[in-house]
Amino acid sequence: PKLRLNAEGELDFLQSPPAALSAIAENAEACAGAFNLGLSAVGHLLAHSAPQVEDQTIGSDTIEALGWLLSELGTASALMIGLALHCRVAHSSTRSSREKR
Repeated sequence: PKLRLNAEGELDFLQSPPAALSAIAENAEACAGAFNLGLSAVGHLLAHSAPQVEDQTIGSDTIEALGWLLSELGTASALMIGLALHCRVAHSSTRSSREKR
């Protein structure tokens, strides 16, 4: 699915096809859900690996890398939710405009 762009080259959600908006919103929500499940799983593993971190079986560089990964996944999840929200609002607005006609 493709979204339309405005004159400034930015996404124009209101002029984009409703089917595309709906599909993108569903996919973005699915991605955010997968990210959140992954974040939860990694957090669970980290909580249970405390003894291995303490005795240095798991190195601090690994914990640092996981921290950066968690940060990036959290940011990506928030972006996906924002994208889904924009698509849902625009889809709702275009549907309301068509129903008034």
